Amino acid sequence: MLLLDAGQPVSLHDLVMRVWGNRAPNSARGILHSYFSRLRTALADEHQIVRRGHGYVLDAPPENVDVHRFRELVRRSRRAAAAEAALALFDDALGLWRGEPFAGLDSPWLREFRAALHAERAGVLLDRADLALELGRHAQVLPGLTVRVEQYPFDERLAGQLMVALHRTGRQAEALLHFQQVRKLLASELGVNPGPALRAVHQEILTGDAEMSEPRRQSAPGVISPQPHDLDDEDVLPPLIPRQLPAPPRSFTGREKELEVLSETPAPVSVIVGPGGVGKTALALHWAHEHVGEYPDAQLFVDLRGFDPSGERVCPDAAMRTFLIALGVKPAAIPRDGAAMSGLFRSLAADKRLLVIIDNARDVDQITPLLPGNPQCSVVVTSRTRLTGLVSRHGADLITLDVLDDSDAHDLLVTRLGPARASAEPAAVRRLVDACAGLPLALSIVVGRAQEHPDFSLTSLADELVDASSTLNALDVDADLGIRAVLLTSFAALDDEAADLLMLLGLTPGADIALDTAASLAGKTYAAIRTALRALERASLVRQYQPGRFRMHDLVRAYAREQAERNLGLDRREAGLRRLVSFYLHTLVRTVQLADPGRPPISPIPLPVGCTPVPLRDRCEALRWVTAEADNIAAVRVTAKMLGWHEAVWQLAWGSSSLYATQGNPGESLSIWQDALAAAHAVGDENLECLPHRCIAQSLTRTGNHEQALDHICRALAIAERSSDVVQQVLSLQVLSEIHMRQQHTREALDTISSAWRLVTGQSAALRATIANHFAWCMKLEHRYPEAREMAERSLTLAEEAEAHKLRPTILDTLGTILAETGNLEQAVDRLEEAVALFGDELFSVSDTLYTLGCTYRTLGRDDLAEKNFGQALELFQQQQRGREARLAQAALAGLSGQAESP
Repeated sequence: MLLLDAGQPVSLHDLVMRVWGNRAPNSARGILHSYFSRLRTALADEHQIVRRGHGYVLDAPPENVDVHRFRELVRRSRRAAAAEAALALFDDALGLWRGEPFAGLDSPWLREFRAALHAERAGVLLDRADLALELGRHAQVLPGLTVRVEQYPFDERLAGQLMVALHRTGRQAEALLHFQQVRKLLASELGVNPGPALRAVHQEILTGDAEMSEPRRQSAPGVISPQPHDLDDEDVLPPLIPRQLPAPPRSFTGREKELEVLSETPAPVSVIVGPGGVGKTALALHWAHEHVGEYPDAQLFVDLRGFDPSGERVCPDAAMRTFLIALGVKPAAIPRDGAAMSGLFRSLAADKRLLVIIDNARDVDQITPLLPGNPQCSVVVTSRTRLTGLVSRHGADLITLDVLDDSDAHDLLVTRLGPARASAEPAAVRRLVDACAGLPLALSIVVGRAQEHPDFSLTSLADELVDASSTLNALDVDADLGIRAVLLTSFAALDDEAADLLMLLGLTPGADIALDTAASLAGKTYAAIRTALRALERASLVRQYQPGRFRMHDLVRAYAREQAERNLGLDRREAGLRRLVSFYLHTLVRTVQLADPGRPPISPIPLPVGCTPVPLRDRCEALRWVTAEADNIAAVRVTAKMLGWHEAVWQLAWGSSSLYATQGNPGESLSIWQDALAAAHAVGDENLECLPHRCIAQSLTRTGNHEQALDHICRALAIAERSSDVVQQVLSLQVLSEIHMRQQHTREALDTISSAWRLVTGQSAALRATIANHFAWCMKLEHRYPEAREMAERSLTLAEEAEAHKLRPTILDTLGTILAETGNLEQAVDRLEEAVALFGDELFSVSDTLYTLGCTYRTLGRDDLAEKNFGQALELFQQQQRGREARLAQAALAGLSGQAESP
C-alpha cells in the first residue's frame, strides 16, 4: 500500500482505513508499526520506510512500481502522434499485468481500488482495440473482443468494436445479430435503446460502409452507460431546464474568503464542512445564485437530510430519481438498479454544464452516486462531517466553515432586526451578538424571538441569553428547530467514546484544551483520546485551531455540559474535574521547579489515577507550556474555588502567582492570593496563611496601597516567627523593605533588608542572591554606591553558583542602574540591555529596566534609543496601571521633543 504512493507520505489513519476500514482493532496502529519494523528488515538497504510529517514514506522511485509504470505508459501512448507507437506503448502497459491486483487481500478500500484498476485496464483495452482496428488488425483483436463482450455486455463501445471486427472479417450477419442482442438487453434491463454511436455502426454495416467509420479514441475507462439522446422520444419529457435552487438566503453577510475559494477552486467538487447552524447551506446557495449563469443546462438541489432529527435520511437512489426526472426522464424509463441510474445520470450530464448542490450529507456513500463525472459540472456538498473520502477519492476541495467574526455577526443581526430598532439599544445588540458567539442559526433565532414581540426590549432578550442556565432554552424554537435540535443529531451520531469525551469537555472551564489535557480529563491514553477528538472534529463539534489544541463553540459547550449533567453521574463528573485540576497543578509545580529553581518547593496534592501531567524537560518547555495554558490555569483555579477544593486553590495560587507578578498584573496576583488566603482559613492551617499574606502585601504595595500592605506583611511576619520559619521570615522582611522603599522611606527599607541579610546566613545560595540584590538596591537609594556595587556583584556570583538563571536579569538591572548613577554609562548600557533581553515575559520588571535604559541613553546623547526605550516603558506602565511611573516616562518623552512637562 505504501508503494501505491511511492515517494509520498501516507498517514497512519489512511493506512488503517486501507487495511481494516471501519473495523480496525484498537491495536491497529501498533500492528502497523510492527509491520513497518518487519518491512524495514526485509527491504534492508534496497529501500527505506521513513517518517515524514504525519505519515510514512517508502522511498522507492515511482518508475519501479508496476502501477505507476502502467499509468505512465498509458499517458505516453495517448500523447503519441503515430498509431503504431501508441499501440506498442499500450502493449507495454498491458504487459505489466500479471494476475489479480492484491490477490489474497481484502478490505473495503482494497476492493474499491482493485475495481478502479480493472476499470483503468478496461479503458486501455478499449483504446488499444480502437488503434488496432485503425491499423487493420481486426482479425488479431477479434478473439479478445469476443471474450470481453461476454464480461461486459452493456458496454456499447465494446459492442461496436466487436461488430466492426466481425464485419471486416466477413462475418456481417454475426455483427448485425450482435447489435440485436445488445438492443434487446438494454431495453429489457435498462429500459433504453442503443446510443447513436452504436446505431451508426449498425447503419454502416447495413449499407456496407463500415470502413468509413474511424474508431474514436477515448481515455475514459469502464462501462459506457446510455447517452442522454439514447432515450427514445417517448422516454423523454418536453425540454425544461431544471432550476431547483431554493431562494438565496436573506441578508447574507461576510464569508468573502470562502466565496473566493468556491469561485476559484479548480476541483469539480467542493465540500463545505462545519457544525450545525454555522451557515453551510446559506453559503452554498448564495454562491450558487451568484454563479447560476455559468451553468445554463441545469441547477439541481437535494437535501439528503443526513442529520435530520427524524433519522430518515434520503437514500442516493431516491435522490438520483429526482435528478433524472428533473432532467426530463420519464419515471417509467428510469432503471431500477442504482448503478444503472448513476450511469444514466452521468450520461445525461456528459455534454452539459450542470450545477449540483448536495445539502446536509452524512457520509461519502450518500454522495458518490450523485456525482456527474463531467469536469464541466460543479458540485457543492454541505456536511457536518469532514468528508475526507471525497477529497482522497474524487479530488474534492474541503472548505471548513467557522462562525462569523464579531463584525459580520453584528452586521447580520442589525440588518435583520432593522437599523432603527438596533440603534435604539446598541448595548443590548452587542450582548446578543456575544451570546450567539457568531453562530448564524443562533442569530436567526434571536431575530425570530425579537420579531415575535416587537414591543419587548432587546435588553430583556439579552438578559435571558446571557444567563448560562437559560441560553439553550432561549434558542429553542420547537422540537425540530433550535440549537438543541441541531446538536442532538450530531451528538446522536457519535460513538460512546467520543460522546463521553464531548460531555467531559463541556465541564471544562477553559477556552480551549490540549490533547494531553484532554487525556487526563478523561483518564484515557493519548491514542484513545486522539481518536475520540478526531471523531469530534470530523463531526464539527470541536475545532483543532492549532496542532494539538482544540476549541468548541460556547453553545456546543453548553449543550455538552447539559448532556453531562443528564448522562454522567456526579461521581464521574467530579472525577473528571479532579483529574483536570490535578493535571494543571502538577504540571504547574514542575514548571516552577524548572523556571524558578531557587523557590522553596511544595508537595502537590496526590495525583489521581488516569492523570498524566506533561513531562516537561527544561525551562524553555516549561515557559512555553505556562504561556499557552495561562488562561486555562486561571479558569481551573476558579473551578477549584467553586467546588471547595481548598488545598488545590492554595497550591494553584502558589504555582501561578509569579506568572501574574512578573507579567505586570499585580491586580490579578492580588485576587489569586486573596482566594488562597480564604482557602487557608477554610483548611484551618495558620502556616498556610503566611505566604498569601506576604504575596497580598507585595501586590498591594505595587498598586500604591501601602497601609493595607503593611497590615498584611506584619501578619505574615508574625506567623513566620511563631512557626520559626526562617525562609518565610526572610522573604517577609524583603517585602516589608519593598513597602518602605515604595513609600520613599529609604532608611527604613535599608534597615529592614539588613535584618533579612543577617537571617539568611546558612540558607540556599538562591535565597542569599535574592536578598543581596535587594540589599544592593536599598544601598543605592541611600547613595552608598561602592557598597551597593559590591553587594550587587556578590548577588550575581551567588545566583551563578545556584544556577538561578531567573535572578540574573534582576541583578543586572540593579548593577546597571548603579553603574549609570555613578557615571559608568557604557558599562551600564551593556548590563541593562542584557537584562532586557533576559527578562523576556517578565513585564513588570522589564518596564523599570526600559525606563532606566532610556535615561542612560539620554545622558549619552543617543536620543533615538532613549525615545524607543521610554516609549516601550510608558506602554507597559500604562498596561500595569502604574500612574506615577507612567507620568515620569511621558515627561521624559516630552523632554526629548523639547516639550517637557512636569510629571
